[in-house]
Amino acid sequence: MRALDWAADEAALHNLPLRIVHASLWERFEGTTPAEDLPEARAEVAALEKIIIDAEARARQRRPEVRVHAEVLPGEPVDVLVHAGEYAFALVVGHRGHHALVRRLSTGSVGPGVAERAWCPTVVVGDFAPGLPSGNRQVVLGVGEGTDADAAHVAFALHEAHARGGVLVAVHALSRQETRHDPPGLGSPAADALLSAAVPARTALESGVVVHRHVVDGPAHHALLQAAQHADLLVLGVRHRHGMVHRELRPTHHAALRHSPCPVTLALRRARLRASRIATAVPPRPATRTT
Repeated sequence: MRALDWAADEAALHNLPLRIVHASLWERFEGTTPAEDLPEARAEVAALEKIIIDAEARARQRRPEVRVHAEVLPGEPVDVLVHAGEYAFALVVGHRGHHALVRRLSTGSVGPGVAERAWCPTVVVGDFAPGLPSGNRQVVLGVGEGTDADAAHVAFALHEAHARGGVLVAVHALSRQETRHDPPGLGSPAADALLSAAVPARTALESGVVVHRHVVDGPAHHALLQAAQHADLLVLGVRHRHGMVHRELRPTHHAALRHSPCPVTLALRRARLRASRIATAVPPRPATRTT
C-alpha cells in the first residue's frame, strides 16, 4: 500500500495518469478464464475484483486530481510488470526487505526482479519507507566511477529534485584505488572532477535545482544510506549486463533496496529516453493464488 500511495503522489507531482496493474497467474494454471460456476473460481474472481477495486479507490481518494486506470493482466508478475512499464515514466513496486528473515525469503521477490529487467526507471518502495509529502525535499544521487554527464539516471534525479522544489545531493564514495592515487592532504581532486562532470553546474542552473556534491571516504552503501536518511528519494544508476537483458545489480544496489529509509529508484545509466506519460503502480497481492 505504501508503493501505491507513493505512485499516486508521484503521478500528482508530475501531472501524469496512474495505471494500476495486478498480475494474475490464474489463467496460466486454470485456463483462459476461471469457470464462474465453480466455488473456487467465484472466490478467485471476487478476490481479483476486490484487489483492483480497492487499489483504485485508495488512489482516487488519496489524489482525486489524478486520472486512474486499474486492470488485471494474466501472467507472471515480473514479466507482466516489465512489459506494462515499457513506455512508462516510472514503474513503482513494493518490497519487503528490511528484516533479516524477510531478506532471505524475498530474494526472488517481485520488486528486485522487476528492477533487474525494466527499461524505465523503477522505484522500489520498502514497507518502512515513508510516503510523500516530505519536509526534506531532497533527492540523493549515487555517482559511481565513469558516470556520464548525460546519463539517464542523472537526468531523472534532476527532474525529481526540480519537481519537489528542493535540492539534489550528489554522493560519490571513494574506492580503494582512488584513495591510493589521491595526493595526501589534498582531498580527492579526481572525485571532485567526477561529480562536477556527472552534474555540471550549467545543467543544474538550467534545471533550477540546487546541487550539493559530497565525496565520502568509505563503502558506497554506507555513504548512500546515510545520505538517504534525510531524502525523499535515492536514485542509483545501473547498466545492462553485456549480451543480456538483465540489469547489472551490484551489492550496493541490493543494500539500498533492503535498507534504504526512502524509496529507491534504479534507472539505466544509458537508456532510450521515451516520451512517456504514464506512471505505473502495483497493488499488493492477497493471501490467495493470485499474485
